[in-house]
Amino acid sequence: MSLKSYKFVLFLFLLLGFANANSQSYYSGGGLFEGRFGVTVGTTNYSPGANFLFSKSAPGYKVGFIGTVFISEKFELFVEMNYARHFMKFVGREYKTSKPEDIKFKLETFNVPFILDYTVLNLKDEWFFGINAGPSVSFLYDYSILDDDKKDYVLEPLYSSPRDLEFDSNKEKVSFNAFLAMGVSVEYNRFMATFRYNKGITDPYRNINLYSPVMELKGKDNYFEFSLVYLFEDKL
Repeated sequence: MSLKSYKFVLFLFLLLGFANANSQSYYSGGGLFEGRFGVTVGTTNYSPGANFLFSKSAPGYKVGFIGTVFISEKFELFVEMNYARHFMKFVGREYKTSKPEDIKFKLETFNVPFILDYTVLNLKDEWFFGINAGPSVSFLYDYSILDDDKKDYVLEPLYSSPRDLEFDSNKEKVSFNAFLAMGVSVEYNRFMATFRYNKGITDPYRNINLYSPVMELKGKDNYFEFSLVYLFEDKL
């Protein structure tokens, strides 16, 4: 099975499982997710942490579904499944003697965050302000160059090839990585806005097909995200 097939199967598996769990709870009033279910869209700003690449972050986006579990009056667990497309630039050259320039890449991931939200301020049961944190699981890790005319360029500082960054495609596998998410939330009338910082826990560059005699190739990525959420039921 090709990597593209894996991506499609993985997405369908996560989507169907998530939708089934939430639909059962939403319509029956029981199950893992007690009634609160919604959709989310947002923007991201991804920062690759590889020590063998010169990079610049750029805005990306995410879309997905969210379900919640009420633990107490102040604690609520958010379980989300989203697709994200992050954009960034790596510094490269057409030839080793050429002038450096920015080369645009994208990174596609499927993410499943488990976020515990604590309500720190409740204004008249209408406005809810919270702080939150929790782990986020990320599947797939493949940088893809956006400009095919530059696919034969070299990337600084090791003059590696853009193809070296296609980790999963090169090994025909689906990567697994983890982040720690921390942020704040505000909710009013079924609409919620969240801002989070995702700090990398695992090293996604462990799967690279590249060797350097002068350094160990490693890194941990981080990214910011701002999301808008619409929930199909009130908080209280």
